[in-house]
Amino acid sequence: MEEPHMSDTPTPRKSVSSPVEDFRRLLFDAEGRRLNRRQVLRRAVGLGLTLPVASALFAACGGDDDDDDASPTSAGGTNPTAASGTTPAAGTTPATGGDSTATTGSGSGSEGGVNGGTLTLVITGNIPDLDPQSAYDSTASSVFFGTYEMLVRFKGSSTSEYQPMLASGWDSNDDFSEWTFTIPEGVTFHDGSACDAPAVAKSFQRFLDMGRGPVNVVSRFIDDSANITAPDATTVKFVLTSPNPIFISAMASQYGPLVVSPTAMEANATADDEFAHEYFLANCVGTGPYKLKEYRQNDSIILERNEDFHGGWEGNHFDSIVYRIVVESSTRRTIVESGEGDALTMSLTPEDVTSIEEKGDLTVVRYDSTNADWILMNYVKLADSKVREAMAWAFPYDDVRSGVYQDLVQRTSGPCTPTTYGYDPDGFIYDQDLTKAKELLDEAGFDYSQTLAYWMNESSSSGLSTAQLFQAALDEIGVKLEITQREEGSLTELLYGEAPAEERPHFVYWGWWPDYNDAWNEVYPNFHTDSISPNGSNAMYYSNADVDTLLDEISVAVAEDVYFEKLAEINDILVRVDPAACFLGSWQWYTVMQKNIAGFTPNPIYINTYPVYDMYRTE
Repeated sequence: MEEPHMSDTPTPRKSVSSPVEDFRRLLFDAEGRRLNRRQVLRRAVGLGLTLPVASALFAACGGDDDDDDASPTSAGGTNPTAASGTTPAAGTTPATGGDSTATTGSGSGSEGGVNGGTLTLVITGNIPDLDPQSAYDSTASSVFFGTYEMLVRFKGSSTSEYQPMLASGWDSNDDFSEWTFTIPEGVTFHDGSACDAPAVAKSFQRFLDMGRGPVNVVSRFIDDSANITAPDATTVKFVLTSPNPIFISAMASQYGPLVVSPTAMEANATADDEFAHEYFLANCVGTGPYKLKEYRQNDSIILERNEDFHGGWEGNHFDSIVYRIVVESSTRRTIVESGEGDALTMSLTPEDVTSIEEKGDLTVVRYDSTNADWILMNYVKLADSKVREAMAWAFPYDDVRSGVYQDLVQRTSGPCTPTTYGYDPDGFIYDQDLTKAKELLDEAGFDYSQTLAYWMNESSSSGLSTAQLFQAALDEIGVKLEITQREEGSLTELLYGEAPAEERPHFVYWGWWPDYNDAWNEVYPNFHTDSISPNGSNAMYYSNADVDTLLDEISVAVAEDVYFEKLAEINDILVRVDPAACFLGSWQWYTVMQKNIAGFTPNPIYINTYPVYDMYRTE
């Protein structure tokens, strides 16, 4: 496969003034009638004001509802959070602005480095599940990259090249239906048991048979755990249900194919829990360079060196890794600026990131990712495709991308990103057109007396600004939208649960990135009928027979031109023919680090993950 196109230039960033200056300028422009009502509302929401306050501000300044003045001006948001419905993170080729530089390298044999010490990584919350074959969130994966290993991993920033992790080598037969991996001798798990080929085979059998979380990473390719075997002490063999060259990419996923100790599983299994999942919820028993030392809920996760790590400890490496749990965005900034924390990823407001870059005291690495965000539409409640198309035309894309997210979100088509294998570069992209939206609603006989529901994570101020801008746009064409902020856990539980479509909102903010570099893996979990929750992440009951058929056709190996052709057709259906969402665009990610931290290489697949074994301090 060819490596997907990566951006070679930094994403443009707006010059950001202070919140006070922005608010004063808004007052001045409103009083001087330089802005119409629509423009005042957009700017005010971007500044973090609610719509009632914004409307009162406009009225107090003697404004009217004439929207025929100058063209809309993008909001200059001041208090949005970076995350908006997902827990974001890592990316690709570093692209930096100003004095920001990417510090990359290998911890092994690095010159000018300091061996030992502690690396403190700032994360946003607790990790409820430490079972690497069950957990499906990027924060957990950040810990797994230190405590567990996949057989292979992506090489550096590449999403199509691989390097050894646990396996020392791998191969396939000519038609890619059988794959073998070589396990080096002498590798041990943290519990001291041998990690030979039979142990690795048992670990993958557990993953497939347990059927939790990211199981699709392997179940797409293998439907029976009996097809995972160990012909000898150093060889693991996978016989695929049908030939597929993408299997190697799936083996490099940070979700699921991590090797756990079968000895620990067998020692802690019970009659009701044959896979010892309850034990692994709070224990890490892998082959990684670090062991789990302590987990303090709402405080920190501490890892210490695994002195028996098969990769060795030559060169410069940290002695311990501390994941410090910090809920508040402003506190996270204070911790990293004070030097109490060494790094954080995608967990500040966009304005904070720009401010930190301008100060120049820390390294800010910006890079492309595989994460796309969208506003999901309820396929049952909004059953008429014309109504959903109208909503897609009504969404204020540019105001959100530039005003709320400070150009961290790029204009792209559909649920995938240009860095994802299978993305359609010619896909249709909406721009806001309220006249078109109103025409479609009238054609559909839309009931303007109803109130549409929009649910979102209560902790996301940027998500609230996004919802309010959408609310203001719909208000202009006579559509009422009610915004409900819900606690993250309860929102996640409902959306991934069994609640029928009628009990779900009309809209919800969503985002996704693939488990490995493949557009099918991005689209299938969210839009195939078989993935309707609780069987997947199709939270708004999208169901299109043509999409299902096309996805099923390319779930197995097909010619590359056929693969791209069918994905382009899928994308067109999801975006234009039978809209599933208001597709906002693709995220550019960032990591903020102390200037003396080296060895960090971002990768667009390993979201929110640090290559901790490769990292070290330079002074």
